[in-house]
Amino acid sequence: MSESQNQGELYTLKYFTTSKHAKETTTIKISPNGIYFATASSDANIHIFDFKTGSFIRYLGGHSRGISDIAWSRDSKHIASVSDDMSARIWDIEYGECINVMEGHTFHVTCVEFNYKGNLLVTGSADEAIRVWDAQSGKCLKTLSAHSDPIASVDLSWDGTIIASASYDGLIRLFDTESGQCLKTLIYDKGGSSFPVSYVRFSPNGNYLLATSLDNTVRLWDYMNNRVVKTYQGGSGISEKFTCGSESGDVNVWDLQSKNVLSTINVSSSPALQIDVLGTILIAVSLDGTIKVFELSDDFKGNDSDRVEAD
Repeated sequence: MSESQNQGELYTLKYFTTSKHAKETTTIKISPNGIYFATASSDANIHIFDFKTGSFIRYLGGHSRGISDIAWSRDSKHIASVSDDMSARIWDIEYGECINVMEGHTFHVTCVEFNYKGNLLVTGSADEAIRVWDAQSGKCLKTLSAHSDPIASVDLSWDGTIIASASYDGLIRLFDTESGQCLKTLIYDKGGSSFPVSYVRFSPNGNYLLATSLDNTVRLWDYMNNRVVKTYQGGSGISEKFTCGSESGDVNVWDLQSKNVLSTINVSSSPALQIDVLGTILIAVSLDGTIKVFELSDDFKGNDSDRVEAD
C-alpha cells in the first residue's frame, strides 16, 4: 500500500492495495458501519478487509462457482453473496461462517440486496426471475416473473416496500415487496429502441431512481411520474460487457444539476470497474484486483449533495 497526492480536483488517494483473488474481481462493498470492505471474485471466494488500513482479515469460501455480487446487512454483521452456482449464501462476519444457503434459481444468480431491516433478501438471476427470501430461515417467500432477459441489478427503497429491478431487456420494473405485484414499468425508448439496463439504485430520499444503460448513459428517473429528469453522458464510457463499470478503468463524477463531468479518476488500466461510497470515502476496484480508496478533498466537503458518482 502507498500514499499519494491529489487525484483530480475532487478526491485524494488515501491508499491502494489488491484484492488478493486468484481470478477476476467482480465487486466491492463497504460495510455500513465503516469497519470493513469486502470483495468477491470469479474464484468463488469473498475477501474481508479492514477499511481503515486496507489490511486483509479473512476469506469466506463455500460457493462452487464465481460470485457475481455481494451485499451487507445494515448492522454489518452479515454479508450475502450470489453465484454462478445458482445459489445465494448468507455469512456471519464475526465467525466467518456460512449460516444459510438459498437455492431455487435455475440459472446464474446475478445480483442481491438486503432490505433495511435485514430480515429480507432479494436476488435477481439470469433465469429472468426475482426471488424474495426470509434471511433468517433461508425460505423463498415469493418468486416474481420480472423480465424477458437476465436481471442485472436489484435494489429496495429505504423503507423496503418497493423492489426495483433492471434487466438486459431494457426495462426497469418496480414491485410491491409484500404482494409481489408489478407497480410500474419504466422504459427509455426514444428513437424506437431501448438499451439494456445494467444498474439501478434508489436515491437516498427515495424519490428517484438512478439507472445505467449500455448506451453509455446514466439517467435519473422520477419514477412516480414515469419520466427522466436528468441524463448524464460523457466521461470514459460505461462498459458494454459488465453490469457496472467503465472500459477504461476510470470513475466519472457528474454534477447533478449541470450534468457536466466534474472529474475522471483513474483506478487501473483494467476494465470492469466497481465502486462503492460511504460518506466522503469512495472505494474502487478493477477487474485485475487493483483497489484504491479516495477521500473527498477538503474544499468539497460539506457540499457533496450536488454530485452523482457512477463508474
